[in-house]
Amino acid sequence: MREVAVLAAGGASVDQFALGYWMIALSLGISVLGAVVGFACIVHGARSVQFRLVWLVSAAISLGGVGAWLATSVAMLGLKVPGSAMRYDPGRLISALVVSIAAVFAALLIIGRTPRLTLLLPGGVVLGLGIGVTHYLGIGSLEIQGSVGVTTWLAAVSAVIGVITATATLWLFQTMRFPLARAATVLLFGVGVSATYYTALAALHFDVDRTAKVPGGVELFDFVFPMFVIGLLALTVPISAVLIAPDRRELAGPPKVRRPKLQPVR
Repeated sequence: MREVAVLAAGGASVDQFALGYWMIALSLGISVLGAVVGFACIVHGARSVQFRLVWLVSAAISLGGVGAWLATSVAMLGLKVPGSAMRYDPGRLISALVVSIAAVFAALLIIGRTPRLTLLLPGGVVLGLGIGVTHYLGIGSLEIQGSVGVTTWLAAVSAVIGVITATATLWLFQTMRFPLARAATVLLFGVGVSATYYTALAALHFDVDRTAKVPGGVELFDFVFPMFVIGLLALTVPISAVLIAPDRRELAGPPKVRRPKLQPVR
């Protein structure tokens, strides 16, 4: 059975995978893709002087906009509340996108170029809480025929998972630089985003009132599909920049010219 029940006081069961479990793989793939591009931009941002902020903005869009927001928005397409029409508030969906990008950008500014534990911890907290808020704004945009409640302790668990995942991801990325560690980093980010989202979703409970009027808002697919296309097209810009960017450290400055030693005249 594909139905996963979220039990509540008075509660309706909720099918998180109405479109099938393949949505988990799609969401995880989008998250990992955003992480691959985002972390590549972070690497170039650490090496660049003149275009550092441009690289960090690209990383924030890739990690926050695609890796976190778009991935979980696609996962939300599989959500179904039996017995109720479902609509979404576009304002909250857009707010979730803005928060996600801003949280990643702020975290990258905090941690700086080099790994320092004193900066890594606050950066991880900002990033983790930002992802958590993103999930709750996204999920909270859902409106049904009835009411939606939140289980506080599960919401707290979701926030803790987000902070731990973000901190571990940043630490692993900054301290372990061989290829296998980089692969583990992007996978950890994708799994952490997914775990935070599904825990946040489990914190919600729904009381359906079939006699209530259909809520206002938009169909999620009508909002997410254009954003899906725009998001994937947007990734082509940083991908192209990464491919053509020079593989050198601008911080090192121009190479020193070795002058030949003059031989004494005899």
